[in-house]
Formats: sequence, structure tokens, C-alpha cells
Amino acid sequence: MKRLRLLNLILSVLILWSCTDDWNFSTDSRYKLGFSADTVSMDTVFSGVASSSAKFMIYNSNDVGLRFDAVMGGGAGSPFRMNVDGEGGTSVLGLEIPAGDSLFCYISVNMPESQSTELFNAFDSIRFILESGNVQFVRLSAHGQNAVRLRGLTIVSDTVLSARLPFIIFDSLSVAADATLTLSPGTRLYFHSGAVLDVAGKLIAQGTPDSMILMRGDRLDVMLTEPPVPYDLLAAQWGGIRFRSGSYDNVLSYCDIHGGTFGIKADSASADKVKFNMYSSIVHNVEGNGIEVTGCSIDVANSQITNAGASCLDIAGGKSDFTFCTIADFSLWSVGKQAVVIRDSRDNVNVPFAGAQFRNCIITGRHANEVVVELPDSIKQTDSYSFDYSLVMTTDSLDFHYHYVKFDHHKTKGGGAANFINNSIDGFKSVFRLDSLSRARGIADSLSQVWPLDIAGVERPVKGADAGCYQYVPIPK
Repeated sequence: MKRLRLLNLILSVLILWSCTDDWNFSTDSRYKLGFSADTVSMDTVFSGVASSSAKFMIYNSNDVGLRFDAVMGGGAGSPFRMNVDGEGGTSVLGLEIPAGDSLFCYISVNMPESQSTELFNAFDSIRFILESGNVQFVRLSAHGQNAVRLRGLTIVSDTVLSARLPFIIFDSLSVAADATLTLSPGTRLYFHSGAVLDVAGKLIAQGTPDSMILMRGDRLDVMLTEPPVPYDLLAAQWGGIRFRSGSYDNVLSYCDIHGGTFGIKADSASADKVKFNMYSSIVHNVEGNGIEVTGCSIDVANSQITNAGASCLDIAGGKSDFTFCTIADFSLWSVGKQAVVIRDSRDNVNVPFAGAQFRNCIITGRHANEVVVELPDSIKQTDSYSFDYSLVMTTDSLDFHYHYVKFDHHKTKGGGAANFINNSIDGFKSVFRLDSLSRARGIADSLSQVWPLDIAGVERPVKGADAGCYQYVPIPK
């Protein structure tokens, strides 16, 4: 008898619970859904490539449950797809949301390919059709970009890539020995995860101040939404550029290279021939070394090499010249090694050292000493390397290799970052334009006549130019 009473009590509770307002679905037109956004805008996506998901919330703030259908306005032909409560497609029917509850709605888009070379748009909306007959809308929009896909391509003869459409590179892009790959001004190379530009022949990448050549990862979406952090601001999104041993006379001018596992890696070669010249270019936000050269002859000027998880410059042997360069490390994901490392060996193998010259440069970061010289005393006692008319973060102010140098100090308020606007760090972004109080201002020598314009096209004065790749300009109020 007691068991029967207990069973009746449980059944009564279940009946009462099932009849609460949470599960009392209403068809009264007074009740409506709420949404966390009335418009969902997607990031730019490449045509033919499914985007990552955006999301918004569907709320029921009423004291009764609601039933509804979610239908894409464009029907089955819409480029948009939704997923609500685990069900996906262009329509999801028979949805239920109890009183005071909410649902996630995830949106993806696959932009159709077209003949356009410009960004194009797609629009649609989701119709939420309630059992009461009420219809509510959430609008959708996305930007598409057509692109050329290259999969495991090896350039075997002289080839020119144009800037007409961006290129998405899967499984790396290789340049065979005796072949030259030329990148036109404005060419955009988007590398898939792990893909590299592997050069055994020659690379000629000459952009202009108004049409820089871009090399970056292919993820256009964001890792975080609040605040927005695009994958483009992160390192290790692709490989990097590698110049093989037999590759010489490469040119990088007005190139923006960022977000790689490494920046530029140049294999052991003859220092009697130029490995590469890099002018007015950027190597930024990489997981390993920004520029790593072994036994090579390189000339780098008017360029920014910044935020490397290892060193901005790792020079083993060879001959290197740096003029009007900003070499600084304030990466957020790693304290890293020193900004500049100069040595005469790589992997315990000796590499003959012919010299390294830094003139009108900024070398700074978070370490007390941002220059490490790992050379035998017989070389250290010579003038085969020097730092002239530069701003250098170091405590070795009596080293005779420094000439007309202003010394940066990490204990100064703001440290090396104080030389740059916004203290160099703005969220995941880093800005390397000079602050008005930067210690790099006015310390460069007359080589400004050789490089009269900075990397941004700002004119340098004949006398009293600033060190680094950026000449100071006041920030507009």
C-alpha cells in the first residue's frame, strides 16, 4: 500500500511538472522570440571554401514555451547554412524552446565562384515562423573573394604571377633550379597550414608602396570574437620562405610577410654571391626566427623585422648588411631569444664569418641585451661587425663595435616599447611607428640620401633622420 501511495505521489509530481509553463507551448501571437543580433555579418571568405561558423542566440524570455520553424529565405539555393539545436541545412522544422530558455544558431557560408576580381556580396535572412503565425527575421551577409588554387605546384620555367586574383597555396609552392618566379606588384599569396614557398631557383618579388606583395596564412576568420582576434594576427599559420643552397640573386621589395612558422630561411651558400636583397619589406609575427641565414650574403634595408618567437635575426657566418631597419621583439606568445644573434656556426658546424654591419637601425625588445655575439675572440677583436648611428638595447655600452649609438635601457619607463606609438602593443597588434619621444629620433647619419623615403613613403630629412624603417610623423588629432 505504501509503495502504491509513493508511486501515485511520483506520478502526480511528474504530471504537475509537465504542466508547468516551461513546457506549456503557446500559439498566442503576443509572444515572440528574441535574438542576440538582428544581423549576422560573416568575414570575407574565399569562394568555394566553406567558412568557419558565426553564431547568434535565440532567446525565449516569455513565461510560456514556443514552437517554430527556421527557414532560409533563399531556400536550398542559398549559400548560407544554419545549424540549430544540432540540426542543420537551409531549413530546420519543429523546433521547441521552453520558457526562459535559449538556443544557439550557427551560420556558415560557401560563396559561389564568379568571374569577378573584386569582392562580392551575398545576402539572405532566416525566417523564424512561430506556431502562432508570427514571422521574425535575422539578416545574413557575407563578402566573397574569388581565388586561384595551387596544389603542390612546382615552377619549372620562368613564370609571372599577376595580382588579378589572390592565390591559395596548398602543399607548398616550389621554384625549381634554373627557374624564376616573378610576383607582380600587389600579388597576394595565401598559404594553407604548413605550406611554404620553397625556392631552389630565383624569386623576384617587387611590389610598390601602393601595391605591396602579401604572403600570409589562408585563414580569414577570427579565433576570438570578443574582442575580435583574427587568425591573421597569429604566428604559425603557414610555413615561410626558404631559399635553398643553390638559390641566389633573390629580390624582395615592398613585401609583407607575416604569420608564418618562420619568416625567411636561407640555407648555406657561398658568401661571394648575393643570396637575397630585401628592401622596404616586413617580416612579422612568426613562431621561430624572423630571418635565419647560414653562410649567406644578404642586404636588408628600410625594413621591419619584428615579433619573432625565437630571434628576429639569426645570422650564422656569411656577410650581412642592415640599413634603416627596425628589429624589435614584443611578441605576446613568447619572450623569445634576443632580437639579434650573430654566430659563426650552425648545428655545431663552423660557418665562415665575413661581417655584419648595422647602420641607422633600431634593435630593441624586452631583454636587457638584445644583441648576442657568439664569435671567437679572434673575430670579436676585429671590426668585422659594427653598429653605427643606431638605437640598441644593450648594457655593453663600452663595446668598441658600437659607434655613435644611443643605448636603450629596458628599465626605462615602458622599456623598448616606449619608442613606438601605443607602447608598441595594442591587443594582439603591434605598431612600430615612432613615438614623439622615441630615443631613435634624429640619430641617423647622412645615408638618408640613399634612402630618402621610409617604408611608408615618408620623406626623411637630409640631416637628423630617425633610425629604423619609419620616420616619425605626428599622429593626426
